[in-house]
Amino acid sequence: MEKTPLAEQQTSPTVATYSAEIDLLKDQNSTLKVRVQALEDELALEKARSEHFKNLFLNSRQKQYGKSSEASEQLNLNLFDEAELENLIDVIENTEGEVTEQKVCSFTRRVGRSRILKVDPNTPIVDINHDGEAPECECGSNMEQVGEFTRDTLAVIPATKVIVRHHYPQFRCSNCLGEENEEQLVTVSDDSLLSGTICDSSLLATVVVDKMQYSLPLYRQEQRFASMGIDLSRQVMSGWMMNVAHQLKPLGRALERAIHEYPLWNVDETGLRVLKVPDAKASDSSYDAYMFVRSSVDREGRAGPVLFNYLDRRTNESVASFFEDYRGVVQSDGLEVYSYASQKYPFTSLGCMIHARRKATDILKTNKKAKLAGELVSLYATFFHHEGLLLDRQRGPNPLSEEEYLKKRREILSVDLDAIKRWLDEHQGKVLKGSSLDSAINYTLKRWEKLTRFLDYSWATSTNQLVENCIRPFALGRKNFLFCITPQGAEASALYFSLIESCKKLDMDSHKYLTYVFNKGGGCKSDADWDALVPGRVDISEVDHYYDLISSAKADPERKEPYILRGKRH
Repeated sequence: MEKTPLAEQQTSPTVATYSAEIDLLKDQNSTLKVRVQALEDELALEKARSEHFKNLFLNSRQKQYGKSSEASEQLNLNLFDEAELENLIDVIENTEGEVTEQKVCSFTRRVGRSRILKVDPNTPIVDINHDGEAPECECGSNMEQVGEFTRDTLAVIPATKVIVRHHYPQFRCSNCLGEENEEQLVTVSDDSLLSGTICDSSLLATVVVDKMQYSLPLYRQEQRFASMGIDLSRQVMSGWMMNVAHQLKPLGRALERAIHEYPLWNVDETGLRVLKVPDAKASDSSYDAYMFVRSSVDREGRAGPVLFNYLDRRTNESVASFFEDYRGVVQSDGLEVYSYASQKYPFTSLGCMIHARRKATDILKTNKKAKLAGELVSLYATFFHHEGLLLDRQRGPNPLSEEEYLKKRREILSVDLDAIKRWLDEHQGKVLKGSSLDSAINYTLKRWEKLTRFLDYSWATSTNQLVENCIRPFALGRKNFLFCITPQGAEASALYFSLIESCKKLDMDSHKYLTYVFNKGGGCKSDADWDALVPGRVDISEVDHYYDLISSAKADPERKEPYILRGKRH
Protein backbone atom coordinates (compact mmCIF):
# COMPACT_ATOMS: atom_id res chain seq x y z
CA MET A 1 0.00 0.00 0.00
CA GLU A 2 1.36 3.34 -1.03
CA LYS A 3 1.86 6.00 1.62
CA THR A 4 0.03 9.35 1.25
CA PRO A 5 2.29 12.42 1.24
CA LEU A 6 2.35 14.40 4.48
CA ALA A 7 0.91 17.55 2.82
CA GLU A 8 -2.00 15.53 1.58
CA GLN A 9 -2.57 14.18 5.07
CA GLN A 10 -3.22 17.74 6.47
CA THR A 11 -6.87 18.72 6.77
CA SER A 12 -8.09 21.56 4.53
CA PRO A 13 -9.19 24.83 6.32
CA THR A 14 -12.75 24.76 7.50
CA VAL A 15 -15.37 27.50 7.79
CA ALA A 16 -14.85 27.55 11.55
CA THR A 17 -11.19 28.37 11.11
CA TYR A 18 -11.95 31.31 8.82
CA SER A 19 -14.60 32.53 11.24
CA ALA A 20 -12.14 32.52 14.15
CA GLU A 21 -9.61 34.47 12.16
CA ILE A 22 -12.23 37.03 11.21
CA ASP A 23 -13.26 37.45 14.85
CA LEU A 24 -9.62 37.93 15.81
CA LEU A 25 -9.18 40.62 13.17
CA LYS A 26 -12.35 42.34 14.35
CA ASP A 27 -11.04 42.39 17.91
CA GLN A 28 -7.74 43.81 16.75
CA ASN A 29 -9.58 46.42 14.70
CA SER A 30 -11.71 47.43 17.69
CA THR A 31 -8.59 47.70 19.84
CA LEU A 32 -6.94 49.88 17.24
CA LYS A 33 -10.05 52.09 17.01
CA VAL A 34 -10.02 52.56 20.77
CA ARG A 35 -6.32 53.38 20.65
CA VAL A 36 -6.85 55.84 17.80
CA GLN A 37 -9.69 57.50 19.69
CA ALA A 38 -7.52 57.75 22.79
CA LEU A 39 -4.72 59.29 20.76
CA GLU A 40 -7.17 61.72 19.16
CA ASP A 41 -8.51 62.67 22.59
CA GLU A 42 -4.97 63.12 23.86
CA LEU A 43 -4.13 65.25 20.83
CA ALA A 44 -7.25 67.36 21.39
CA LEU A 45 -6.30 67.78 25.03
CA GLU A 46 -2.77 68.82 24.11
CA LYS A 47 -4.15 71.28 21.56
CA ALA A 48 -6.45 72.70 24.24
CA ARG A 49 -3.54 72.96 26.65
CA SER A 50 -1.41 74.58 23.98
CA GLU A 51 -4.20 77.07 23.29
CA HIS A 52 -4.56 77.69 27.02
CA PHE A 53 -0.86 78.48 27.48
CA LYS A 54 -0.90 80.57 24.32
CA ASN A 55 -3.78 82.58 25.77
CA LEU A 56 -1.92 82.97 29.04
CA PHE A 57 1.11 84.27 27.17
CA LEU A 58 -0.94 86.63 25.02
CA ASN A 59 -2.87 87.81 28.06
CA SER A 60 0.39 88.55 29.85
CA ARG A 61 1.64 90.51 26.84
CA GLN A 62 -1.70 92.32 26.65
CA LYS A 63 -1.50 93.38 30.29
CA GLN A 64 2.13 94.45 29.93
CA TYR A 65 2.04 96.22 26.58
CA GLY A 66 -1.53 96.38 25.30
CA LYS A 67 -4.24 98.95 25.82
CA SER A 68 -6.63 98.47 28.71
CA SER A 69 -10.34 98.94 28.25
CA GLU A 70 -10.45 100.29 31.83
CA ALA A 71 -7.61 102.76 31.37
CA SER A 72 -8.12 106.17 33.00
CA GLU A 73 -7.24 109.42 31.28
CA GLN A 74 -6.64 111.02 34.68
CA LEU A 75 -2.96 110.33 35.11
CA ASN A 76 -1.89 111.25 38.66
CA LEU A 77 1.69 110.18 38.21
CA ASN A 78 5.00 110.62 39.98
CA LEU A 79 3.99 110.68 43.61
CA PHE A 80 6.59 111.06 46.30
CA ASP A 81 9.72 109.35 45.08
CA GLU A 82 11.41 112.57 44.08
CA ALA A 83 10.53 114.35 47.30
CA GLU A 84 11.96 111.53 49.39
CA LEU A 85 15.09 111.16 47.33
CA GLU A 86 15.94 114.83 47.42
CA ASN A 87 15.08 115.05 51.11
CA LEU A 88 17.31 112.08 51.96
CA ILE A 89 20.20 113.45 49.95
CA ASP A 90 19.58 116.74 51.75
CA VAL A 91 21.50 118.82 49.28
CA ILE A 92 20.16 122.32 48.94
CA GLU A 93 21.51 124.12 45.91
CA ASN A 94 22.01 127.88 45.65
CA THR A 95 21.47 128.36 49.39
CA GLU A 96 22.35 131.66 50.97
CA GLY A 97 21.66 132.38 54.61
CA GLU A 98 23.02 133.14 57.99
CA VAL A 99 22.58 132.10 61.59
CA THR A 100 20.72 134.72 63.63
CA GLU A 101 19.54 135.10 67.17
CA GLN A 102 16.04 136.11 68.24
CA LYS A 103 15.16 137.45 71.67
CA VAL A 104 12.05 135.82 73.10
CA CYS A 105 11.08 137.01 76.58
CA SER A 106 13.61 135.51 79.02
CA PHE A 107 15.63 133.34 76.67
CA THR A 108 17.52 133.60 73.40
CA ARG A 109 16.38 131.37 70.52
CA ARG A 110 19.00 130.43 68.00
CA VAL A 111 17.46 130.45 64.54
CA GLY A 112 18.92 127.98 62.09
CA ARG A 113 20.07 128.44 58.56
CA SER A 114 17.72 130.76 56.69
CA ARG A 115 16.70 130.64 53.06
CA ILE A 116 17.02 133.61 50.75
CA LEU A 117 14.82 133.92 47.70
CA LYS A 118 15.14 136.72 45.17
CA VAL A 119 11.89 137.84 43.55
CA ASP A 120 11.79 140.38 40.73
CA PRO A 121 10.82 143.93 41.77
CA ASN A 122 7.59 144.14 39.76
CA THR A 123 5.98 141.39 41.84
CA PRO A 124 2.71 142.58 43.44
CA ILE A 125 2.71 142.82 47.21
CA VAL A 126 -0.19 142.73 49.65
CA ASP A 127 -0.28 143.46 53.38
CA ILE A 128 -2.11 141.32 55.93
CA ASN A 129 -2.48 142.66 59.45
CA HIS A 130 -2.67 140.05 62.20
CA ASP A 131 -4.52 140.91 65.40
CA GLY A 132 -3.39 139.42 68.65
CA GLU A 133 -4.04 139.89 72.33
CA ALA A 134 -1.23 141.25 74.45
CA PRO A 135 0.43 138.35 76.26
CA GLU A 136 1.14 138.44 79.95
CA CYS A 137 4.72 138.84 81.06
CA GLU A 138 6.29 136.44 83.53
CA CYS A 139 6.25 139.26 86.08
CA GLY A 140 2.45 139.38 85.88
CA SER A 141 2.09 142.63 83.93
CA ASN A 142 0.37 142.92 80.58
CA MET A 143 2.67 143.76 77.72
CA GLU A 144 2.06 146.79 75.52
CA GLN A 145 2.51 146.93 71.78
CA VAL A 146 5.53 148.96 70.73
CA GLY A 147 5.91 147.95 67.12
CA GLU A 148 5.41 145.10 64.72
CA PHE A 149 7.35 142.28 63.15
CA THR A 150 7.05 141.72 59.41
CA ARG A 151 7.54 138.50 57.51
CA ASP A 152 7.37 138.07 53.75
CA THR A 153 6.08 134.88 52.18
CA LEU A 154 5.71 134.01 48.55
CA ALA A 155 2.13 133.22 47.55
CA VAL A 156 1.27 131.52 44.28
CA ILE A 157 -2.17 131.21 42.74
CA PRO A 158 -2.17 129.45 39.36
CA ALA A 159 -0.48 131.77 36.87
CA THR A 160 -0.14 134.46 39.58
CA LYS A 161 2.96 135.45 41.53
CA VAL A 162 2.50 137.65 44.59
CA ILE A 163 4.53 138.51 47.67
CA VAL A 164 2.35 138.33 50.77
CA ARG A 165 3.68 140.59 53.50
CA HIS A 166 2.43 139.44 56.90
CA HIS A 167 2.31 142.01 59.69
CA TYR A 168 2.44 140.53 63.19
CA PRO A 169 2.03 142.70 66.30
CA GLN A 170 4.96 142.69 68.68
CA PHE A 171 4.68 143.24 72.43
CA ARG A 172 6.99 144.11 75.25
CA CYS A 173 6.65 144.42 79.00
CA SER A 174 7.07 148.02 80.09
CA ASN A 175 7.57 146.84 83.66
CA CYS A 176 10.73 144.97 82.68
CA LEU A 177 12.39 147.89 80.87
CA GLY A 178 15.69 148.98 82.31
CA GLU A 179 16.65 145.59 83.69
CA GLU A 180 19.93 143.92 82.82
CA ASN A 181 18.46 142.18 79.77
CA GLU A 182 18.00 144.08 76.58
CA GLU A 183 14.55 145.01 75.40
CA GLN A 184 12.71 141.77 74.63
CA LEU A 185 9.83 141.57 72.18
CA VAL A 186 7.17 138.90 71.80
CA THR A 187 5.65 138.36 68.35
CA VAL A 188 2.19 136.84 67.95
CA SER A 189 2.33 134.03 65.39
CA ASP A 190 -0.33 132.56 63.10
CA ASP A 191 -1.62 128.99 62.65
CA SER A 192 0.24 128.19 59.43
CA LEU A 193 2.08 124.89 59.14
CA LEU A 194 4.69 126.82 57.15
CA SER A 195 5.32 129.53 59.72
CA GLY A 196 8.81 130.93 59.48
CA THR A 197 9.42 129.80 55.91
CA ILE A 198 9.24 131.76 52.68
CA CYS A 199 6.53 129.40 51.43
CA ASP A 200 2.91 130.51 51.48
CA SER A 201 0.19 127.91 51.97
CA SER A 202 -1.07 128.52 48.44
CA LEU A 203 2.40 127.87 47.03
CA LEU A 204 2.74 124.48 48.73
CA ALA A 205 -0.83 123.61 47.71
CA THR A 206 0.16 124.31 44.11
CA VAL A 207 3.24 122.09 44.40
CA VAL A 208 1.31 119.20 45.96
CA VAL A 209 -1.70 119.36 43.64
CA ASP A 210 0.43 119.68 40.52
CA LYS A 211 2.56 116.73 41.56
CA MET A 212 -0.12 114.38 42.91
CA GLN A 213 -3.19 115.31 40.93
CA TYR A 214 -1.79 116.68 37.68
CA SER A 215 1.31 114.49 37.36
CA LEU A 216 3.82 117.33 37.20
CA PRO A 217 7.15 116.12 38.65
CA LEU A 218 9.11 118.47 40.86
CA TYR A 219 11.87 118.94 38.32
CA ARG A 220 9.32 120.20 35.81
CA GLN A 221 7.76 122.46 38.43
CA GLU A 222 11.24 123.81 39.07
CA GLN A 223 11.50 124.66 35.37
CA ARG A 224 8.07 126.27 35.37
CA PHE A 225 8.88 128.43 38.38
CA ALA A 226 12.15 129.44 36.73
CA SER A 227 10.19 130.67 33.72
CA MET A 228 8.23 132.88 36.14
CA GLY A 229 11.44 134.30 37.60
CA ILE A 230 11.24 132.21 40.79
CA ASP A 231 14.32 130.23 41.81
CA LEU A 232 12.82 127.24 43.63
CA SER A 233 14.76 123.98 43.53
CA ARG A 234 13.12 120.58 43.74
CA GLN A 235 15.08 119.92 46.93
CA VAL A 236 13.42 122.85 48.68
CA MET A 237 9.95 121.85 47.49
CA SER A 238 10.46 118.25 48.61
CA GLY A 239 11.58 119.44 52.03
CA TRP A 240 8.40 121.48 52.45
CA MET A 241 6.25 118.53 51.43
CA MET A 242 7.90 116.07 53.80
CA ASN A 243 7.84 118.46 56.74
CA VAL A 244 4.17 119.36 56.36
CA ALA A 245 3.17 115.72 55.82
CA HIS A 246 4.75 114.93 59.18
CA GLN A 247 2.74 117.71 60.85
CA LEU A 248 -0.47 116.46 59.21
CA LYS A 249 -0.33 112.94 60.68
CA PRO A 250 -3.17 113.80 63.13
CA LEU A 251 -5.33 114.70 60.12
CA GLY A 252 -4.74 111.21 58.76
CA ARG A 253 -6.01 109.77 62.04
CA ALA A 254 -9.03 112.09 61.86
CA LEU A 255 -9.74 110.77 58.37
CA GLU A 256 -9.63 107.25 59.80
CA ARG A 257 -12.24 108.18 62.39
CA ALA A 258 -14.38 109.83 59.74
CA ILE A 259 -14.67 106.85 57.41
CA HIS A 260 -15.82 104.66 60.31
CA GLU A 261 -19.06 106.65 60.29
CA TYR A 262 -19.95 105.43 56.78
CA PRO A 263 -21.98 102.23 56.22
CA LEU A 264 -20.01 100.97 53.20
CA TRP A 265 -16.34 100.66 52.39
CA ASN A 266 -14.99 99.78 48.98
CA VAL A 267 -11.49 98.41 49.58
CA ASP A 268 -8.59 97.46 47.36
CA GLU A 269 -4.82 97.37 47.45
CA THR A 270 -1.87 97.71 45.12
CA GLY A 271 1.78 96.84 45.38
CA LEU A 272 4.53 99.30 46.20
CA ARG A 273 8.28 98.81 46.33
CA VAL A 274 10.10 100.37 49.28
CA LEU A 275 13.89 100.25 49.26
CA LYS A 276 15.08 101.26 52.71
CA VAL A 277 13.06 99.34 55.29
CA PRO A 278 14.29 99.04 58.88
CA ASP A 279 15.08 95.49 60.03
CA ALA A 280 14.97 94.17 56.45
CA LYS A 281 17.57 91.56 55.53
CA ALA A 282 20.81 92.99 54.27
CA SER A 283 20.59 90.73 51.21
CA ASP A 284 17.28 92.29 50.18
CA SER A 285 17.79 94.88 47.47
CA SER A 286 14.16 95.92 47.69
CA TYR A 287 11.12 95.31 49.81
CA ASP A 288 7.62 94.69 48.53
CA ALA A 289 4.92 96.62 50.38
CA TYR A 290 1.35 97.70 49.65
CA MET A 291 -0.98 100.65 49.58
CA PHE A 292 -4.31 99.70 51.13
CA VAL A 293 -7.20 101.95 50.06
CA ARG A 294 -10.67 102.44 51.54
CA SER A 295 -13.33 104.52 49.79
CA SER A 296 -16.41 105.25 51.90
CA VAL A 297 -20.06 105.48 50.77
CA ASP A 298 -23.02 106.95 52.68
CA ARG A 299 -26.57 105.55 52.91
CA GLU A 300 -27.60 107.58 49.86
CA GLY A 301 -24.94 105.89 47.75
CA ARG A 302 -22.80 109.03 47.61
CA ALA A 303 -19.03 108.82 47.81
CA GLY A 304 -17.33 109.90 51.03
CA PRO A 305 -13.70 110.39 52.08
CA VAL A 306 -10.94 108.13 50.77
CA LEU A 307 -8.08 106.83 52.90
CA PHE A 308 -4.76 105.40 51.70
CA ASN A 309 -2.66 103.43 54.19
CA TYR A 310 0.86 102.11 53.78
CA LEU A 311 1.32 98.42 54.60
CA ASP A 312 4.80 96.96 54.93
CA ARG A 313 3.38 93.58 53.94
CA ARG A 314 0.03 92.06 52.97
CA THR A 315 -0.58 89.44 55.64
CA ASN A 316 -3.95 88.28 56.93
CA GLU A 317 -3.42 90.03 60.25
CA SER A 318 -2.15 93.32 58.80
CA VAL A 319 -5.15 93.66 56.48
CA ALA A 320 -7.66 92.44 59.05
CA SER A 321 -6.51 95.07 61.55
CA PHE A 322 -8.17 97.78 59.45
CA PHE A 323 -11.59 96.21 60.10
CA GLU A 324 -11.24 95.63 63.83
CA ASP A 325 -13.62 98.43 64.86
CA TYR A 326 -15.83 98.45 61.78
CA ARG A 327 -19.33 96.98 61.74
CA GLY A 328 -20.56 98.06 58.32
CA VAL A 329 -20.41 96.55 54.84
CA VAL A 330 -17.11 95.92 53.05
CA GLN A 331 -16.91 95.37 49.30
CA SER A 332 -13.71 93.89 47.91
CA ASP A 333 -12.23 91.56 45.33
CA GLY A 334 -11.79 87.85 45.93
CA LEU A 335 -8.52 87.84 47.84
CA GLU A 336 -8.47 85.40 50.73
CA VAL A 337 -7.21 88.05 53.14
CA TYR A 338 -10.66 89.65 53.06
CA SER A 339 -12.33 86.32 53.74
CA TYR A 340 -10.04 85.91 56.73
CA ALA A 341 -10.91 89.39 57.97
CA SER A 342 -14.67 88.79 57.60
CA GLN A 343 -14.37 85.63 59.67
CA LYS A 344 -12.44 87.42 62.40
CA TYR A 345 -14.50 90.63 62.61
CA PRO A 346 -18.28 91.06 62.30
CA PHE A 347 -18.61 93.12 59.13
CA THR A 348 -20.64 92.12 56.09
CA SER A 349 -18.61 91.13 53.03
CA LEU A 350 -19.63 91.86 49.42
CA GLY A 351 -17.96 90.67 46.22
CA CYS A 352 -17.24 92.51 43.00
CA MET A 353 -18.96 91.46 39.79
CA ILE A 354 -16.41 93.39 37.72
CA HIS A 355 -13.68 91.03 38.92
CA ALA A 356 -15.84 88.05 37.98
CA ARG A 357 -16.47 89.44 34.49
CA ARG A 358 -12.80 90.30 34.05
CA LYS A 359 -11.93 86.61 34.13
CA ALA A 360 -13.93 86.18 30.91
CA THR A 361 -12.98 89.44 29.21
CA ASP A 362 -9.29 88.58 29.61
CA ILE A 363 -9.92 85.52 27.45
CA LEU A 364 -11.51 87.59 24.69
CA LYS A 365 -8.61 90.03 24.67
CA THR A 366 -6.31 87.28 23.40
CA ASN A 367 -8.81 85.09 21.56
CA LYS A 368 -11.75 86.90 20.03
CA LYS A 369 -13.10 83.59 18.67
CA ALA A 370 -13.60 82.14 22.16
CA LYS A 371 -17.31 81.40 21.78
CA LEU A 372 -18.09 80.35 25.35
CA ALA A 373 -16.26 83.30 26.86
CA GLY A 374 -18.18 85.58 24.50
CA GLU A 375 -21.48 84.12 25.67
CA LEU A 376 -20.58 84.74 29.30
CA VAL A 377 -19.42 88.30 28.65
CA SER A 378 -22.67 88.98 26.80
CA LEU A 379 -24.67 87.89 29.85
CA TYR A 380 -22.61 90.18 32.07
CA ALA A 381 -23.14 93.06 29.63
CA THR A 382 -26.91 92.70 29.87
CA PHE A 383 -26.72 92.67 33.66
CA PHE A 384 -24.52 95.79 33.88
CA HIS A 385 -26.69 97.62 31.36
CA HIS A 386 -29.80 97.09 33.45
CA GLU A 387 -28.00 98.01 36.68
CA GLY A 388 -26.74 101.22 35.07
CA LEU A 389 -30.26 102.21 34.02
CA LEU A 390 -31.53 101.65 37.55
CA LEU A 391 -28.70 103.71 39.05
CA ASP A 392 -29.28 106.58 36.61
CA ARG A 393 -32.95 106.68 37.50
CA GLN A 394 -32.31 106.47 41.23
CA ARG A 395 -29.79 109.32 41.07
CA GLY A 396 -32.16 111.44 39.01
CA PRO A 397 -34.63 114.09 40.17
CA ASN A 398 -37.34 111.62 41.29
CA PRO A 399 -35.65 108.74 43.12
CA LEU A 400 -37.59 105.83 44.58
CA SER A 401 -37.74 105.24 48.30
CA GLU A 402 -35.18 102.85 49.73
CA GLU A 403 -37.73 100.03 49.99
CA GLU A 404 -39.10 100.59 46.50
CA TYR A 405 -35.62 100.76 45.00
CA LEU A 406 -34.53 97.54 46.70
CA LYS A 407 -37.64 95.74 45.47
CA LYS A 408 -37.43 97.06 41.91
CA ARG A 409 -33.71 96.38 41.60
CA ARG A 410 -34.04 92.82 42.87
CA GLU A 411 -36.96 92.16 40.54
CA ILE A 412 -35.06 93.30 37.43
CA LEU A 413 -31.51 92.17 38.17
CA SER A 414 -32.48 88.75 39.52
CA VAL A 415 -33.48 87.74 35.99
CA ASP A 416 -30.02 88.57 34.66
CA LEU A 417 -28.25 87.00 37.63
CA ASP A 418 -30.26 83.80 37.24
CA ALA A 419 -29.25 83.62 33.58
CA ILE A 420 -25.58 83.98 34.50
CA LYS A 421 -25.90 81.34 37.22
CA ARG A 422 -27.57 78.84 34.88
CA TRP A 423 -24.84 79.30 32.30
CA LEU A 424 -22.12 78.77 34.91
CA ASP A 425 -23.78 75.65 36.32
CA GLU A 426 -24.27 74.24 32.82
CA HIS A 427 -20.63 74.61 31.79
CA GLN A 428 -18.93 73.79 35.07
CA GLY A 429 -16.82 70.66 34.61
CA LYS A 430 -17.37 70.61 30.83
CA VAL A 431 -14.45 72.83 29.86
CA LEU A 432 -10.75 72.07 30.05
CA LYS A 433 -9.75 71.74 33.67
CA GLY A 434 -7.35 74.48 34.66
CA SER A 435 -8.12 76.61 31.63
CA SER A 436 -8.88 80.32 31.87
CA LEU A 437 -12.58 79.69 31.32
CA ASP A 438 -12.62 76.96 33.96
CA SER A 439 -10.99 79.43 36.35
CA ALA A 440 -13.58 82.08 35.50
CA ILE A 441 -16.46 79.69 36.14
CA ASN A 442 -15.13 78.35 39.43
CA TYR A 443 -14.13 81.82 40.68
CA THR A 444 -17.66 83.14 40.21
CA LEU A 445 -19.54 80.11 41.54
CA LYS A 446 -17.33 79.95 44.63
CA ARG A 447 -18.21 83.55 45.48
CA TRP A 448 -21.76 83.69 44.17
CA GLU A 449 -23.36 84.50 47.52
CA LYS A 450 -21.01 87.45 48.11
CA LEU A 451 -21.39 88.63 44.52
CA THR A 452 -25.18 88.86 44.79
CA ARG A 453 -25.43 90.09 48.39
CA PHE A 454 -25.39 93.72 47.22
CA LEU A 455 -29.11 93.34 46.44
CA ASP A 456 -29.78 93.62 50.19
CA TYR A 457 -28.27 97.13 50.49
CA SER A 458 -29.65 100.10 48.60
CA TRP A 459 -26.40 102.08 48.92
CA ALA A 460 -24.26 99.29 47.42
CA THR A 461 -23.70 98.35 43.79
CA SER A 462 -22.46 95.13 42.25
CA THR A 463 -18.92 96.40 41.71
CA ASN A 464 -15.90 97.68 43.56
CA GLN A 465 -15.25 100.22 40.82
CA LEU A 466 -15.41 103.23 43.15
CA VAL A 467 -12.19 102.36 44.94
CA GLU A 468 -10.53 101.11 41.77
CA ASN A 469 -11.04 104.55 40.27
CA CYS A 470 -9.26 105.97 43.33
CA ILE A 471 -6.38 103.54 43.22
CA ARG A 472 -5.84 103.57 39.46
CA PRO A 473 -3.94 106.91 39.42
CA PHE A 474 -1.59 105.54 42.08
CA ALA A 475 -1.10 102.30 40.15
CA LEU A 476 -0.36 104.23 36.98
CA GLY A 477 1.99 106.52 38.85
CA ARG A 478 3.87 103.53 40.21
CA LYS A 479 4.97 102.69 36.67
CA ASN A 480 6.64 106.07 36.59
CA PHE A 481 8.28 106.37 40.00
CA LEU A 482 8.79 102.59 40.45
CA PHE A 483 9.49 102.68 44.19
CA CYS A 484 9.59 104.71 47.39
CA ILE A 485 12.85 105.20 49.23
CA THR A 486 11.59 104.87 52.82
CA PRO A 487 8.41 103.93 54.67
CA GLN A 488 8.14 107.58 55.77
CA GLY A 489 7.95 108.65 52.15
CA ALA A 490 5.32 106.01 51.41
CA GLU A 491 3.25 107.23 54.37
CA ALA A 492 3.54 110.83 53.17
CA SER A 493 2.39 109.76 49.71
CA ALA A 494 -0.57 107.97 51.26
CA LEU A 495 -1.61 111.04 53.24
CA TYR A 496 -1.45 113.50 50.35
CA PHE A 497 -3.22 111.08 48.06
CA SER A 498 -5.94 110.54 50.68
CA LEU A 499 -6.65 114.26 50.92
CA ILE A 500 -6.67 114.86 47.17
CA GLU A 501 -8.80 111.81 46.31
CA SER A 502 -11.23 112.72 49.11
CA CYS A 503 -11.59 116.21 47.66
CA LYS A 504 -12.25 114.75 44.22
CA LYS A 505 -14.95 112.42 45.55
CA LEU A 506 -16.60 115.24 47.52
CA ASP A 507 -16.44 117.76 44.64
CA MET A 508 -14.09 120.03 46.56
CA ASP A 509 -11.34 122.15 45.05
CA SER A 510 -8.23 120.32 46.22
CA HIS A 511 -6.03 123.42 45.85
CA LYS A 512 -8.32 125.56 48.00
CA TYR A 513 -8.71 122.78 50.54
CA LEU A 514 -4.97 122.23 50.93
CA THR A 515 -4.39 125.98 51.11
CA TYR A 516 -6.88 126.15 53.98
CA VAL A 517 -5.41 123.15 55.80
CA PHE A 518 -1.81 124.36 55.46
CA ASN A 519 -2.91 127.75 56.77
CA LYS A 520 -4.95 126.47 59.73
CA GLY A 521 -3.35 123.16 60.69
CA GLY A 522 -0.88 124.74 63.08
CA GLY A 523 -3.74 125.86 65.32
CA CYS A 524 -5.16 122.37 65.87
CA LYS A 525 -4.70 121.33 69.48
CA SER A 526 -7.13 118.41 69.87
CA ASP A 527 -8.72 115.56 67.94
CA ALA A 528 -11.86 117.66 67.57
CA ASP A 529 -9.84 120.39 65.85
CA TRP A 530 -8.41 117.90 63.38
CA ASP A 531 -11.80 116.26 62.84
CA ALA A 532 -13.11 119.64 61.72
CA LEU A 533 -10.48 119.74 58.95
CA VAL A 534 -11.55 116.46 57.32
CA PRO A 535 -12.65 116.95 53.68
CA GLY A 536 -16.40 117.46 53.51
CA ARG A 537 -16.61 119.06 56.97
CA VAL A 538 -14.64 122.24 56.46
CA ASP A 539 -15.86 125.49 54.94
CA ILE A 540 -13.14 126.69 52.61
CA SER A 541 -15.06 129.71 51.32
CA GLU A 542 -12.70 132.10 53.11
CA VAL A 543 -9.96 130.91 50.76
CA ASP A 544 -11.81 132.72 47.98
CA HIS A 545 -11.34 135.97 49.90
CA TYR A 546 -7.67 135.13 50.31
CA TYR A 547 -7.35 134.49 46.57
CA ASP A 548 -9.13 137.79 45.83
CA LEU A 549 -6.80 139.60 48.20
CA ILE A 550 -3.76 138.15 46.48
CA SER A 551 -5.19 138.82 43.04
CA SER A 552 -5.74 142.47 43.94
CA ALA A 553 -2.09 142.99 44.82
CA LYS A 554 -0.24 145.65 42.86
CA ALA A 555 3.45 145.91 42.14
CA ASP A 556 5.40 148.89 43.44
CA PRO A 557 6.13 150.93 40.29
CA GLU A 558 9.11 152.61 41.94
CA ARG A 559 10.73 149.37 43.03
CA LYS A 560 13.95 148.62 41.17
CA GLU A 561 15.73 146.14 43.40
CA PRO A 562 14.54 142.53 43.79
CA TYR A 563 12.75 141.55 46.98
CA ILE A 564 14.77 139.43 49.39
CA LEU A 565 12.70 136.78 51.21
CA ARG A 566 14.29 134.98 54.14
CA GLY A 567 12.96 132.05 56.08
CA LYS A 568 13.61 128.58 57.43
CA ARG A 569 14.40 125.84 54.97
CA HIS A 570 11.51 123.61 56.09
